[in-house]
Amino acid sequence: MHVQTTGSVLRSLTLHTTVFASLLAGSGCASLDASRELQATAEAARRITGSIDPAEVWSLSVEGESPAWNGEDPLTYDDAVAVALQGDPRIRRNLAVIVERRAWYVQEGLPPNPTVAFGIGIAVDGLGGAPLMVRGLQMLSWLWKNPHRVAAAEAELRAAVYDAAFLCVDLMARTRMQLATVLASQEVLDYDLQYVDITNRTLELVQAQVDAGELPLLELDRAMLGYREAIEDVIASEYALEQSKLALLATMGRPTASTDWLAVGDLPPAWKIPSDEQALLDLAATGRLDVASAREGVLQIQADLGLAETRKFPEIGAGFEFIRNFSDRKAITPNLSITIPILDNGDPAIAIQSARLDAALMDLLSTLENAQRDVLISLSRYKDARDRSRIIRDDQLQVAIDAQERSDAAYREGVVDLNTLLMTQRQRITVERNLVMQELMTMEAMCDLRMAVGGSFDPTLDAVEPIEIEARSPATEQEDAS
Repeated sequence: MHVQTTGSVLRSLTLHTTVFASLLAGSGCASLDASRELQATAEAARRITGSIDPAEVWSLSVEGESPAWNGEDPLTYDDAVAVALQGDPRIRRNLAVIVERRAWYVQEGLPPNPTVAFGIGIAVDGLGGAPLMVRGLQMLSWLWKNPHRVAAAEAELRAAVYDAAFLCVDLMARTRMQLATVLASQEVLDYDLQYVDITNRTLELVQAQVDAGELPLLELDRAMLGYREAIEDVIASEYALEQSKLALLATMGRPTASTDWLAVGDLPPAWKIPSDEQALLDLAATGRLDVASAREGVLQIQADLGLAETRKFPEIGAGFEFIRNFSDRKAITPNLSITIPILDNGDPAIAIQSARLDAALMDLLSTLENAQRDVLISLSRYKDARDRSRIIRDDQLQVAIDAQERSDAAYREGVVDLNTLLMTQRQRITVERNLVMQELMTMEAMCDLRMAVGGSFDPTLDAVEPIEIEARSPATEQEDAS
């Protein structure tokens, strides 16, 4: 009968402790489901304007086949970006970080578990019975510490979303620039092949004149040298094209894929870029994801500072104690534990977080200034490359073509010598190559400028939307409603 009473008391105390812990944990009912934050990442990444929605791409295997491109068809800018979004392991890693940050947000919202201690004594003095002790303790300090921890976890979670979206913008810029390099390499190779044909025709003409005794053999040697140099340029261009394709495939997450495909697209594409410098700076002010992430870093440190300031408050724990002595007398005693901040008054922790806050503010300022610098430098580079391309295309190229054609006719008529003919031919190919390189530089500057403003020149896509961290997931809300 005595043992049954003891077991009944233990079951009752355990039940009360469980109920108390459940009530305390009721405030920490946040969901581990990170689908809302992952969708926010996909929404923020839509500024890259690929051929497939980012959320759809991320639902596919990172090493699986891409619905955007089969590895053989002509490759466009948007399709290359879609494949890169699917095949870049770093993006999947950042998505995993978002899930981790969501779990930390849930973890920080949970109250501490209650502590329950049991003790059973054995009589050594010959008296009957045995002492019993059950003690429960719940720390209450989390009530004023928890809001700061949750605020810091929210800021970290939002920063993880912005960081993942910023990585998408960076990947978009690199992918488009590398595809532009492939386009430029294709054009250069085409020009080099044309130049081989030109020098070959010249070689045949000189050969015929040498055979007829109209020119010395030295002229044939010069023509042959020009032809061999043209062939060397073709070989170099073929390898440059292959290497540019390999670099692009690596960025797309397909480093071992075949290079037997053709890149298609304009070099540079026709993007509607604001010409006003202030408009671009305004886009950067509202659209830079790294700036948004830096702001969240400041908010996180501010929350950590608030948490450090709570160390000046006493640590309080509330509990109870059940005791039964050798005489079978029982007592339930509520108790309170207080840790007074005397030796460690929190000043060092506050000083640490204050210094971290100053550093975070400077990081934010540096990020803002870097954004402005990127916009202005990229805009200047874009204007420079654009204007030089226009001059080469509208002025130099046609002059070089006309000079080469007139030189061909004049040489056939014996008006100019072979040196003049070879020089005009070389000048033409040089101008054509320079035009391709300037157009490539224009594209690179355009991509840099687009990234500098945040990823899009469209204000509706470029603006950083605020992210609300919800405690409960949409699926949980639907289950509750049903």
